[in-house]
Amino acid sequence: MTLLIFAAFFAVLGIVCILIPFHIGMTGICLLLLAAVLAALWLLKRKNAPKVWGRILIALTALSMTVIFGAMAAIIVQGRDDVMPEKAPQFVVVLGAQIQGDQPSLTLKKRLDRAYEYLTEHPEASAFVSGGQGPDEQQTEASVMSAYLTARGIDPSRIVEETEASDTRENLLFSAELAKERGIDTGSVLIITSDFHMPRAKYIAGKLGMTPYGLTSDTWPWILKVNYTLREVFAFAKAFWQAARGCV
Repeated sequence: MTLLIFAAFFAVLGIVCILIPFHIGMTGICLLLLAAVLAALWLLKRKNAPKVWGRILIALTALSMTVIFGAMAAIIVQGRDDVMPEKAPQFVVVLGAQIQGDQPSLTLKKRLDRAYEYLTEHPEASAFVSGGQGPDEQQTEASVMSAYLTARGIDPSRIVEETEASDTRENLLFSAELAKERGIDTGSVLIITSDFHMPRAKYIAGKLGMTPYGLTSDTWPWILKVNYTLREVFAFAKAFWQAARGCV
């Protein structure tokens, strides 16, 4: 009965995480999967199934959790600023994220604030702001990003909008194409994005033939960082799979 109670608790908690508008749906899905495992263990015990099946299920669950939490730890450790080379990259890309009307989301605002700091400290630098228009967005992420930076005092001539990208690979690839048209060296790239997103962004940039450097923005509150880092584990797995198939 204890197993069933815990299963019900995690199931309810998972559903709440999915339904509340706090962008923690991935955490909710994982809680539902944990609830399903506990319910399966309860059912095996109730049906007097051979103990070996319960042990196999526990072992597989423990292995999966070890892999996931290990990957999360690796992402957190790698999601830090890089030491900049003596000659900073000419190619600077700020990666987009969700917008709310004509305003950046909290996650995107933090990325833009970090970009503002860099552009203020390096008045000779320009930046590519990259992000298309999602199905639930009224305008492109790039246009909102550009407006936010110019409102803070960055000269519009220093900002290039890339408005077609729908994922991280396209952010980098399409921005690089625009940079080449302007005679900018894309051999190395300075990526500005969230801490949880940086390892995958740098991995993809490397696969596209660039030497990546990163400036990260913090993610807060902590529950968002946990959820987004968990989501990145599966996104990284997808990136590895695409690379293996030659799609990156």
